[in-house]
Amino acid sequence: MAYGGYYFGTQTKKITKPEAITTEDTSETADLSNSPINEEQLITISGGVAKSAGLSFDQYTLKASDEWKVTRENQTTMDEKLILVKGGYQISIFQAATGGALCLYEGDPDFEGPSSRFKTFKELTTQDDRTLRRSGEENATAFTVCQKYSDGSFGQPTNYGHISIKLPNNWDENDLEEIDSILASLKKV
Repeated sequence: MAYGGYYFGTQTKKITKPEAITTEDTSETADLSNSPINEEQLITISGGVAKSAGLSFDQYTLKASDEWKVTRENQTTMDEKLILVKGGYQISIFQAATGGALCLYEGDPDFEGPSSRFKTFKELTTQDDRTLRRSGEENATAFTVCQKYSDGSFGQPTNYGHISIKLPNNWDENDLEEIDSILASLKKV
């Protein structure tokens, strides 16, 4: 039933509006010293559906370079897709009434039910101490972000929503590290 609602929602007209972005002092940000971007160029971006929508996702902030173009797609007041784009790189955070799935890695037993198996991952810790894994295949051009749950398993969506990453065919490791630093800057509001 949730999938039916999602499918129906994707068939309606999408409204895209530019995101108002404000610059904020970055002195309290995470240690982004490994980041290939200058901390002085970071901007704070807010996202998430209001709790009045009845979804279990958190509203959040993240920090990114001012080189990232930010847009939002909303079909109703009960969903939001925040999209960050820089060249051929894209980060999407989608909040809506959708289902979830376990994220399985090497050594994990098969699971009867919604799940995805990944060969590689990069583990990240967010500003509010949540453990995320940017999951995919070796040299992939798309990744899914999974979150560690209280029972030790990993799954999607995260508390921030369904997070996906798209890369160009000729992606650069420094740009992927920048994406990782953006994900690590996520923080519940």
